[in-house]
Amino acid sequence: MIEIIVEGFIKITGRIIGQILIDLIFEIIIKGPGYFIVNLFTVEKPDIDSFTVIASGFLFWVAIGFGGYGIYTMFWLTV
Repeated sequence: MIEIIVEGFIKITGRIIGQILIDLIFEIIIKGPGYFIVNLFTVEKPDIDSFTVIASGFLFWVAIGFGGYGIYTMFWLTV
């Protein structure tokens, strides 16, 4: 009986922590750079939940990934 209660509590706690981590990743890591990039190129303040903010944030991290891979292959694979 107590195992069922503890198991339910652990599942709920895990889901809450998982949701917090997903929101943290999406809000800060994706939307953060996207907001700053869109804010540089627009006159008015962009909506943080708009498609342009999310897309530019995602493309920012894609560009960082390709840039990091390019630097890695340029310097480490030539040795």
